[in-house]
Amino acid sequence: MRVKHLFILSFVALACACTGCNGGGDEQPELQWGKSSLCVENPIAPGDSLCYQIKFDLDTLGGDSQLAKQLAAVITDSVLRVSGFATVQEAMAQRADGLEAEWKADLAEMYDAESDFRETLQYYYTIDGSPVEKAEPDGVLSYQTTEDIYLGGAHGIYVIQYYNFDEKSGKLLNIGDVIPADKETLALKAMEEQLCKDWDAENLEDLREQTGITMLGDLYLTNNFLLKKDSIEFLFNQYEIAPYAAGLIGVTIKRP
Repeated sequence: MRVKHLFILSFVALACACTGCNGGGDEQPELQWGKSSLCVENPIAPGDSLCYQIKFDLDTLGGDSQLAKQLAAVITDSVLRVSGFATVQEAMAQRADGLEAEWKADLAEMYDAESDFRETLQYYYTIDGSPVEKAEPDGVLSYQTTEDIYLGGAHGIYVIQYYNFDEKSGKLLNIGDVIPADKETLALKAMEEQLCKDWDAENLEDLREQTGITMLGDLYLTNNFLLKKDSIEFLFNQYEIAPYAAGLIGVTIKRP
């Protein structure tokens, strides 16, 4: 039996009394958070006990502010990777339908009754998204998404992504909005020094030998960052700059 559940919870007030991006300004209104969820759990074949699962659980903002609209657009376009839908709920349903369609041919072959892989492989695709709680809000809303995916093979995929929004304008901030061009070299140097310190490495070459960091790519000012009052936490996911075994690589530097 095909099972799909779509849950849309009413929006509730979450106190976020934040100041402006520059540390001043009037108190911001409370943000109205709600949750949109979708869960699909279907058997690989009719009557089969093996199932694949698709699960989305995303916090969204109510209202028609620019911040709410921009967050919804990022969730739709960048997180769910579909476009042209008026609501996050519609985008979730489309993404789930698309995944099911993509999987059918692979699953039919992989889960054949005679397949050696039948008992060891089981597809799942989950995405969670929620605002990041920070000790010292500074007029920036930070939002984190986590994808946990297994589509066959030796291991799954685990991805964390940060998005930072100006609460007043709703603008999605990139690293160029935070670190000016003339400070980029200093920030990269600080990143290298902090990683070496974190891993007790003498230099970047020693760090590479110990951890695999920079084995697949050089350090760079990624847009996957968490903006804090006095610092920036950068996050590199698996395979970005290091092999899978290195895991997720985080490094925090002072804001230049």
